[in-house]
Amino acid sequence: MPRKLRVEYPGAVYHVISRGNYRKDLFTMSGTGKAFEKALFETVERCGWALLAYVIMSNHYHLAVRTPEPNLVEGMKWLQSTFATRFNRFTGERGHVFQGRYKSLVLTEERSIQSLVDYIHFNPVRARMVALQQLQSHELGSFAKYWHNQKVCGGLDRRTLLAGIGAANSRKGMECYRDHLGLLEESNPRKRSELFKRYCRGWFIGTTEAKTELTKNLTKQHPDVQWEGADQKSLNEARGESLVIEELKRARKTETDIANDKKGVAWKVRIAIRLRKETTVKNPWIAQRLNMGNPNYVSLLVNR
Repeated sequence: MPRKLRVEYPGAVYHVISRGNYRKDLFTMSGTGKAFEKALFETVERCGWALLAYVIMSNHYHLAVRTPEPNLVEGMKWLQSTFATRFNRFTGERGHVFQGRYKSLVLTEERSIQSLVDYIHFNPVRARMVALQQLQSHELGSFAKYWHNQKVCGGLDRRTLLAGIGAANSRKGMECYRDHLGLLEESNPRKRSELFKRYCRGWFIGTTEAKTELTKNLTKQHPDVQWEGADQKSLNEARGESLVIEELKRARKTETDIANDKKGVAWKVRIAIRLRKETTVKNPWIAQRLNMGNPNYVSLLVNR
């Protein structure tokens, strides 16, 4: 079975995550972290990416990148294969360096992008590799580059970063940003788990509305394409959501009407029929979304 395609389009922003394949910590071996960082900067320049944030941990890395051209796959292939070749030559190892395929989650909203950048920068503190007040000492990451205002590659623009929190482009501004990150500290395990699910799972980071809009565009332009990470259930439900919104406008109904009108009212049944005809969403989803009671009741009404 062929691999699913990555979601790529001009100007896309991604959270990219990949983990080392070795049992020992991949990036703590002599010089390997710096070597990967060098390959990353080379990739950014070669592909014309904007690197918004990155952090290299002991056995994995996080990137926030904007791709003016739809070339994430091309760039990631060069990055990981180039580093793997250099790593194996240096260590005398053979075989795969990274564990499976990298993950790439799509973002479309500036608010989500800012939150992702903060999430990435806080990783060394979250992992207890360094205290917040010494975060700038974690050299293998963009926070240190921003702190020292280093121009290492395209995209790492301190002025833009600090403008996001209304701080001046100065060392004092970076101290304010560090304090801003401190407000995000997650001591509650449940909270940390929620953040991991939000930023590291699935295929999209952002609001339901933004996800629905992107999915609508993807399925309209490429109806037969299977997208990497965007499982069919997720795509169909997002497509279903767009149809519900469209039909609500047509019927001049609102979410309040969904909650208050009868479960089997005619306009709900019309929407359910269209959902069953034009998507593969299941009756439980339709029943919950339209407040139609038991999924079997949905099936009965549609079949009538």
